[in-house]
Amino acid sequence: MFASFLLSECLEKIFLNLLDKNSSGDAYTYTSTKDLHSCTLVSRHWCRTSTPFLYAYPFHHFRHFAYPNIYFHNETYLSYFKLIRTLISCIPKSDIEQIILSNSSSKLSNLFDFNEETINLTTFNYVKFIRGLIFDKILSNTYKLFRYQKIWFPPYISNNNITENQFSKISIPIINHFLKFLCKNCNNLTTLDFPFTIQNNEFFNSIIELLTFNDFNGKNKLRDLKELYYINNYVGRNEEVRSPPNDLYLALSNYSCRLNLLYNEQINSIEKANSLSRFISLQKMLQHIILSENKRDSVVYAINRLFGDDNIDNNYNIVFNSLSTQSETLKILEFKYIPFNKINEKALNSLCLLKNIRVLKLYKCREIYDNLNSWAKNLTRLEVFEFVAYYIPTISEGFLVQLIQSSSKTLTKLVLHYKREHNQVFQQIPFYSHLLIHLELPKIFPDELILIFKSCTKLIYFSTILSDHGSWENIFRNLGKFIPKNLRKIQFKEMDYLVFSSNELKCFFQECINSNSKLKYLEIIGKCDDVNQEYFKVAREFGMELIKE
Repeated sequence: MFASFLLSECLEKIFLNLLDKNSSGDAYTYTSTKDLHSCTLVSRHWCRTSTPFLYAYPFHHFRHFAYPNIYFHNETYLSYFKLIRTLISCIPKSDIEQIILSNSSSKLSNLFDFNEETINLTTFNYVKFIRGLIFDKILSNTYKLFRYQKIWFPPYISNNNITENQFSKISIPIINHFLKFLCKNCNNLTTLDFPFTIQNNEFFNSIIELLTFNDFNGKNKLRDLKELYYINNYVGRNEEVRSPPNDLYLALSNYSCRLNLLYNEQINSIEKANSLSRFISLQKMLQHIILSENKRDSVVYAINRLFGDDNIDNNYNIVFNSLSTQSETLKILEFKYIPFNKINEKALNSLCLLKNIRVLKLYKCREIYDNLNSWAKNLTRLEVFEFVAYYIPTISEGFLVQLIQSSSKTLTKLVLHYKREHNQVFQQIPFYSHLLIHLELPKIFPDELILIFKSCTKLIYFSTILSDHGSWENIFRNLGKFIPKNLRKIQFKEMDYLVFSSNELKCFFQECINSNSKLKYLEIIGKCDDVNQEYFKVAREFGMELIKE
């Protein structure tokens, strides 16, 4: 009851902490609004205060629609189009009616019944609260618009007995007007997301003009923009007569120079590479860059390489050259499906100049060989390194060894997912990585695990694959003697059969207790079906939680 009388300023600070706006920067990660929605139901006072936060990033709850090949349940689309209905209700009724009349013949317009008795009044002008826009391709999908018309289409307009083709002549103009309305009336944006290339240049120019228009105070909608996401999925065809889509980075160059985060997926031409390179060079506060190729196109790249097509390599050399302009501010660097085989000296030198990198993530990048060791040598302030291998091992152990040695005084999180062929990396970790609190490793042998536990005493989370070879039965019962005291969770992956009995698990837990260990969770992931109730009983006996996935 007393919570209803909290000062608005106090509530705003609370609700701000509930605004989960995808801190990872991953373009495919959605934002949860469940907690904020619950707050709107507490009281009218809470509703008035929390609604601006709930609608600050309304489209980010559906960000996973950007995935190209994922099936979504009907309920997900229903929720999305309910949001569209709510936002469209902020548009004056007369605007919608005028669009229908001006974009249809008299015969078609007769199919629509304008119900004068229905008044579209919303509780709030929700569009004014929006601080993040995603131009999702689903809004240009005529089939989806037709299928869910009863959800999103203005309720004061009846449109029974209308075909999909007839409806598209009305729905697309309404959606285009809706998107322009968002751009014109939204709050100052902090994040802008283009998960596909807008190929209608006239429409593209309209929304850019609305977003960059200076009001009477000389300010535009992009003055506070901090995050920009762009997926360049346009592929021109020889038979196409129309001009290629306008350049997003060129259009924003004079208005967005203080980004914190930039996400770019796909560079399919030297022109695009040069445009992105110039845009990066203009930035003043860039801290986080994510460069990615499309997963499907990375397979095509491997095929093209067989025929001598190195265009994609040259494109990234151009972009890498511009990164050194951000050497003072850039702290987080993520590369996904990027080839490094043809990196030239100038691009490599640019990477070496990035002295302030704290987080480096390499996800399924190709050809990370010894020629990159000089870059690893300069990563002396690295705190987080994550590496996930391509389909076949494409990384030099020398690169990993050099990186571990260079970051020995700062590295706290190390994630390595690859098929190991040598022992060099595992030999380096006990000597150079004493500050690790999070460690994920590929297949490991008993003596290596014990040595890591003895050396990495600050570990809180540990994940690995237990090798098929090695007498784990004898080792596991005594492993608790060496476990780091702060280790809270252990994860064993790809376990197709158990290498320890319930009695050996009991001995392990007992040794953990004797060592004053803080271990609480043991997770087993794999096909093994012999984790019976006896194992769970042993875990409960020692106050541990055994998780089987």
